[in-house]
Amino acid sequence: MTNLGLENYFKTNNIKFHRADVGDRYVKEKMNSLKYNLGGEQSGHIILGNLATTGDGLLVALEVLNSLKNNGKASKVFSVFKKIPQVLENIKVKNKNIVENKSLKARINQIDKSLKQEGRLLVRKSGTENFVRIMVESSDKKLIKDTLGEVKKLILNYA
Repeated sequence: MTNLGLENYFKTNNIKFHRADVGDRYVKEKMNSLKYNLGGEQSGHIILGNLATTGDGLLVALEVLNSLKNNGKASKVFSVFKKIPQVLENIKVKNKNIVENKSLKARINQIDKSLKQEGRLLVRKSGTENFVRIMVESSDKKLIKDTLGEVKKLILNYA
């Protein structure tokens, strides 16, 4: 769920970037398969593969402080890219596995492809609750609202 603004920043600066399924386990698996040392999630779970096997907040905080000591002010370091607006909505459903329905998945993929380069859509079931999570991001706030409404309606019609 990493913000598209960060991904765009990495591309512009020729920094390798790969997406993994949501969850530390999947991030770590992707890191291992690519032999990467840094991975994380938007939630703040950062894995420093050369120092630890899981996300460790204290370790990350120390590394950030060390980086600031060597690279300057936080206002400069933490503003290297522009975040793209992102909305996450949780839809309560009786059966969160509805997202595995083939025709629903096909329709969601179709909506995602229609966004082209203007945005991104992620629909997934919660790992812990009876929710379907819908995340839409785009610089166009109307596109976010319209896409979120369309996907939400679609899911509720299948539920």
